[in-house]
Amino acid sequence: MERPIYVIGHTHPDTDAICSALAYADLKKTLGLREVIACRAGNIKAGTRWVLEQFGCSEPLLLEDVRTRVADMVDPQVVSVTPATTLREIGYLIKHQKVKTIPVVDDQNHLLGLVTVGDIAQKYMDELADEGSPDIEERVKRIRRTKVNEIMRKDALIFFEGSELADDARKVMLETRYRNYPVVDDQHHLLGVVSRYHLLALSRKKVILVDHNERGQAVNGIEEAQILEIIDHHRLGDLQTGEPIYIRNEPVGSTSTIVAGMYWENELEPTQAVAGILCAGIIADTLLFKSPTCTLRDRQTAYRLAALAGVQVEQFGREMFKASSSLIGLTPQEIFYQDFKEFRIGDQLVGISQIETIDMERVEKIKPDLLEVMEEARRNRNYDLVLLMLTDVLQEGSELLVVGSNPARVAQALGGTMSDERLYLPGVISRKKQIVPPLVKFFTR
Repeated sequence: MERPIYVIGHTHPDTDAICSALAYADLKKTLGLREVIACRAGNIKAGTRWVLEQFGCSEPLLLEDVRTRVADMVDPQVVSVTPATTLREIGYLIKHQKVKTIPVVDDQNHLLGLVTVGDIAQKYMDELADEGSPDIEERVKRIRRTKVNEIMRKDALIFFEGSELADDARKVMLETRYRNYPVVDDQHHLLGVVSRYHLLALSRKKVILVDHNERGQAVNGIEEAQILEIIDHHRLGDLQTGEPIYIRNEPVGSTSTIVAGMYWENELEPTQAVAGILCAGIIADTLLFKSPTCTLRDRQTAYRLAALAGVQVEQFGREMFKASSSLIGLTPQEIFYQDFKEFRIGDQLVGISQIETIDMERVEKIKPDLLEVMEEARRNRNYDLVLLMLTDVLQEGSELLVVGSNPARVAQALGGTMSDERLYLPGVISRKKQIVPPLVKFFTR
């Protein structure tokens, strides 16, 4: 059974992370990989959802943990029987389906018990081996008419739930040493069986990371997954792999720019929908080409994609930012964690959130609540510093809120003056290029 490959962006995904995951999964499928699934490691923001709706794209699968579960190893092509099944029918299945462990289920597919070749042999071997008995033929006929519910094993059954970690299941297998084990869901419905061989020769989930390459930004359990590729435009982080992998890391303003280029390098044209979401990813990450991270290549790629998608770049960008910047109906915590990333900078663990909005009046009203959320994040996650960029898309500047140990160091690193844990930075709209690099330089000197 071919295992899927998951294409996934960072936690707290932005439009670029979602759109590049969808597009890169589409590219991989076009190039011949069948089992490729676009995923997301967190909730989709309003602006991203608006983009997907414009082009009729479904949201990527939510995948919050990539540690291998029993359900990842299960064989769904299971042969099961009901309690009324006779041993004659069981014999046929054993011979022609090549099975040795058969789950017994009810009409709703709930697991009731197991019948195995070993159980049958242990119960009837002596009786069948007595060839001198005058009624041997009658005994055989009676045994063949025996129903499963009379002999099935139903007490002290060893089974797994699909959500269990494969490592935990493997420990049970080493202690019990059966050949196959049934797997059920949380309602005790039979999902299939998992063999001792599959779990003892455990295979890790296969993932392709887009728009990030730092462990602190990656989906839970990334250290136990098999990373196949990284497609990104950020600084190199701290992820490690056990074998060489394909990495494409380019100094452009958006991962969507890189993915679009890979279509054309393979002499492929993205569909209208894929072109549209890739264009949106570029516009979002470059703030409609205003970000200092934006390159000529980003701009040219966006316009080429816009032509394929049938949209006007500037008009589409304004509508997208209007949808993205609405904070109505969101709690301060939801607003803070919409675009939050964790960084290891020197010996400092730093959390940085960014809010891009045209509704600065509403942001001003909830600043005290946002500061409380920041302080809570600092305490709960042991951050040295927590920063919040309040980026005014129209005025092209950001106010920076800071909590943590000696916030004045942040102002010193960024060349500004701190006032009441706040620092205004005109012309600063990029976390990646205008906030993180100066902090890295300051805290690692």
